[in-house]
Amino acid sequence: MLSRLPKSTLVLLAFGSVYLFWGSTYGAIHVAGEHLPVPVVSATRSLISATLIVLISLGRRKSLQVPKGEWWKLVLVGLLFMSCNNMLLTWGEKMVPSGFASLIVSTMPIMIALIEMALPDGDALNKRGWAGTLLGTLGIGVLVWPSLHARVAGSRTLLGVLVLLGAALAFAIGSVLSRRFRFTADTFVATGWQIGAAGVFNATLALSTGAWHRAVWTRDGFGSIVYLSIFGSLFGLVAFTYLLQNVAVTKVSTYAFVNPVIAVLLGALLLHERLVKTEIVGMAVIVCAVAMVVYSRVDRGKREIVGMAGEAVE
Repeated sequence: MLSRLPKSTLVLLAFGSVYLFWGSTYGAIHVAGEHLPVPVVSATRSLISATLIVLISLGRRKSLQVPKGEWWKLVLVGLLFMSCNNMLLTWGEKMVPSGFASLIVSTMPIMIALIEMALPDGDALNKRGWAGTLLGTLGIGVLVWPSLHARVAGSRTLLGVLVLLGAALAFAIGSVLSRRFRFTADTFVATGWQIGAAGVFNATLALSTGAWHRAVWTRDGFGSIVYLSIFGSLFGLVAFTYLLQNVAVTKVSTYAFVNPVIAVLLGALLLHERLVKTEIVGMAVIVCAVAMVVYSRVDRGKREIVGMAGEAVE
């Protein structure tokens, strides 16, 4: 059905899917985290997504095998993306609003740029990249500034910011490793390995900590996890992969600074979250900073920020 549509229409649908689905994951994670323990949220989401990918692969008669020597690399990247990043993000959103969380995590491309710069054979930041990095740091300061005037609420917010920065760092490290590993396995199958490995780890952690026994399944909590599994991981990934294959990377990379705006708007509309004036200024500064860093690197003909489809599982 979709294959009969004009390419221009498919591109628009893909962009809409990436912007909306990935931008909305922050709100869904916030709701899921309010109802269920963090390891349970991450485990259930990962296992559902991995199962769907396996079923689709089998239905298409696609082999689930990966080249020899790549499996452990896929597992490592998967743990960084869907265990470290996902659980820290879910935990962080227990302390701060979803829109606020998306702005902190949106600094991830800046972290990737700094990590790449520090590694052997990495790319040095140009003037625009350094300006974006400094601007992003300033943006975080402006965003967090209102919380510095509060005591209890302020300390909770600052802890949430640190946890979310840890989530962004885990995703950044996984992204850099994913690019440098240069996987040759089929993207869809490789993503299944990554999410599946994380699902097993997350489920084991949930079992060992007693999180499964503490879980109280509600309609909102389970519905959020199903949404994250199907729309956040599966549909969003397919749309992103299609864009990488059919659209210039400079356009695809816009998701890095569009998604936080979507998350803030949806948080205000659906979760009744509100940003104070200084936080709105911080949002604008961070979005501009990420755009500067993304384009300073994409202009060099590289695909660091969106180089692997597996990097983008939110």
